[in-house]
Amino acid sequence: MKKYSILTILAVILGTFIITLMLQVIPAFQSLELKTIDWRFQWRGPVSVEDSPIVLVTIDDQSFESLPERWPWPRSYYAHVIENLTEAGARVIGIDVILDIPDRINEKSDRQMAEAIKASGKVVLAGKVEDSGRYRSYPILVKPIQTLLESDSSWGITAIQSDPDGIHRQYFVAQNYQGEILPSFGLEILRKYLNIAPSEEIAVKVNQIELGELAIPLSYEGLMRIDFSGPMGTFPQYSFDTVIDDEDFDLISDYDIDYFSMSLLPDEIFKDKIVLIGSTVSELHDNFPAPFFEFKDREGNYRKAETPGVEIHANAIWTILNQQFYAEFPHTLSLILIVILIALVYLMVVRLSTMWSIILTVGLLLGYNFLQFYLFAHFRFVMNMVAPSLAIALSFVASTVYEYIATQREKRMIMGAFERFVPPKVVNELLAHPEKLKLGGEERFLSVLFLDLADFTSVSEKLKPTDLVNLINIYLTEMTEVVFKYDGIIDKYEGDALMAEFGAPVHFDDHAVKACRAAIEMQERLKKLDLSKYKDVVTSLSCRIGINSGHMIVGNMGSKNVFDYTVMGDAVNLASRLEGANKKYGTHIMISEDTYKLVKDEIVSRPLDLIRVKGRQKPVRVLEVISSRDQKISEGLRSMLPIFVSGIRYYHLRDWKRAEECFQYCLEKVSTDGPSREYLRRVREFMKDPPPEDWDGVYTMHSK
Repeated sequence: MKKYSILTILAVILGTFIITLMLQVIPAFQSLELKTIDWRFQWRGPVSVEDSPIVLVTIDDQSFESLPERWPWPRSYYAHVIENLTEAGARVIGIDVILDIPDRINEKSDRQMAEAIKASGKVVLAGKVEDSGRYRSYPILVKPIQTLLESDSSWGITAIQSDPDGIHRQYFVAQNYQGEILPSFGLEILRKYLNIAPSEEIAVKVNQIELGELAIPLSYEGLMRIDFSGPMGTFPQYSFDTVIDDEDFDLISDYDIDYFSMSLLPDEIFKDKIVLIGSTVSELHDNFPAPFFEFKDREGNYRKAETPGVEIHANAIWTILNQQFYAEFPHTLSLILIVILIALVYLMVVRLSTMWSIILTVGLLLGYNFLQFYLFAHFRFVMNMVAPSLAIALSFVASTVYEYIATQREKRMIMGAFERFVPPKVVNELLAHPEKLKLGGEERFLSVLFLDLADFTSVSEKLKPTDLVNLINIYLTEMTEVVFKYDGIIDKYEGDALMAEFGAPVHFDDHAVKACRAAIEMQERLKKLDLSKYKDVVTSLSCRIGINSGHMIVGNMGSKNVFDYTVMGDAVNLASRLEGANKKYGTHIMISEDTYKLVKDEIVSRPLDLIRVKGRQKPVRVLEVISSRDQKISEGLRSMLPIFVSGIRYYHLRDWKRAEECFQYCLEKVSTDGPSREYLRRVREFMKDPPPEDWDGVYTMHSK
């Protein structure tokens, strides 16, 4: 294992910790953290509320259809329901409807409801704190009308607080309004249900609210996390019209069956119960997204439905009554846990193999998050999931990156010792496969490039030795950079000549294309080479390049103690001959037909000749590389290329006159075109002295 300093370890851990803290405050990650609460609820699933003393009376679509008056209903409706529920033995009746203005039709209806409230003594009304609006910058308190409060002052705030992502998971137990602590609708219902005296004050502490013997832990400034029992419809509910429908109240004729008087409701359904009256219809905008927004219904189908506000109150009241509060993991301990997880992952990465560190990191990530689901469902314990998960993932990435950097630093030390003597790619290959550091070779299909400066002998005679060396170094540096750019390796330098291979030691399929592209860029760089220091001797340099592709032996050649990584074979020799053949045709880049077959879709070229190089009996078809397909060529060259090809065809058909016309045309378009000049010379010689009948069109090269 590599040695790391304490400062390095601390820097990696601290850096990862800081990045984790920065990321967790991004809104997207905060929303994801909140979403994990919903996932935990859904994983736990709905729980039974059979023991719950809470029953809902819903203002629903059925009630809208069956009641004679349109919404908002007269207060006499509520009075009648209060009377029926009181008679049925309800212990508390909570009306989750804001009655802040007098009855729009009959003020006597308000008095009728007030009398019913007074006679019952079990009613809790609803109010709210309305936030600052368009024309004001301060909140206002909206209370039930005074007529109703005079009969019984029991009322509470119906504030249902959403989290930043718009989902309602928490409940305002009490709210501060201008220095006064106002109880929530649910807390005031519990006061009546538990017979806590109206004079008993609410005690607000740092992390809990107390009322009588009730102690309600808070998650944040007056908010309690609700233990939702399930999706909408979890608590038993009965339509408003079934409770009001008795022999003294007439529904619309099709619905009027005296439902309540006929005892069609289950016996004792309201006795000693908390009865909450509230809306479930979407038109009244009192439905809200909650953790069970997506759920599976009794038929097993997935549905999406918001939870009515009255049922959110029911869940909050049942949470308090049942004392099923969620314990929050302290923030300080969360930070310590994140540091521990980061350090643990770091140690795994630097001490174990990559495979094991990946397996254990993924296992830690999955295990931690599964534990959160388990703790939530069975112990009502809430810990962050996103920040620790980020810490695990970031620690793995940071540790892996640092491990990679440290490894690369060691490799660079090795490369620094060898790359002056062998190509960097060979060093990399040997680092990855040390077993290749031995004598021997293997046959591969590669491309090899030979390069030599044209007419450099005359230039070298005019330069001082030091200037000559400097010039060659400048030129070879540029050429070497191009070879490396196209993933080639330098095999050797011989004076002003260079030999390079493409496709070894690491093989790639487009080795021939890269060799040709390298050759094209070499010519371009030579034109731009700064020769101002040598302007008295040379103003420009040009080079000849030969490229061939074929099967050759590649590997370490030499003695047991000293060897080179190189290639050898007939295909290599041919590339060398093609470099020299450029001189005959006045060309710069010559390739074999085998190379052409591999690059024809990427490179612009033209056929040159069928030649027999020195030392080789079998003729080879050769072509000149002009440019890449994505490069522009001059209009003159573009227009003459098809004529040049026609000229070669006439040449092989012995139609010397037409061939002469073609090559003359080519020279008119591009006066410096070497191949056209060479063919024009041959055509004119053959016009005077035609070749024998068995002439095969092959041109034999008598020199290298």
